[in-house]
Amino acid sequence: MLQKATEYVVQLKREKRSMEEEVSRLQLEIESLNETINMCQEQLPASGVPVSRQRFTQMQQSFQHYVREQTARNFKFWIFSVIIRPLFESFNNTVSTRNVEEMCQTVLTWLEQKCALPSLRPSVLESLRELSTTTSILSDPTSISKAAAEVVGEPSLSIQRPL
Repeated sequence: MLQKATEYVVQLKREKRSMEEEVSRLQLEIESLNETINMCQEQLPASGVPVSRQRFTQMQQSFQHYVREQTARNFKFWIFSVIIRPLFESFNNTVSTRNVEEMCQTVLTWLEQKCALPSLRPSVLESLRELSTTTSILSDPTSISKAAAEVVGEPSLSIQRPL
């Protein structure tokens, strides 16, 4: 009788170990699937509807015009525009203007996702890195006003070329 009880306990321990291994394997599979889902969701537009090309182009042109105007008044605005451009582009790609309710919802979602400090820090750092590597702002800070004036005169407000 004791022998049978011992065999039964051993069998239960084996089954328990087997189940624990399967639970572990399934947890790893769940993690992997969740990562895949997150990657796919990050590629979807937040509004669920792609922004029309015409609206996107119109917003870009308005932004460029505004930057030109403000930079003509104060060259420091151009530096600000370089930093803020990624936020503008994400706003333009994310916020839906189909109706007021959807706009409010997508604006709030955009604020939570893109304007939280953990999201802002890398974006601003990348903009500052780009500004410092494509201009002479670090080596000759006094020349940045001239560089900003040159950029304002161009049809495209870009810092892709060295100044």
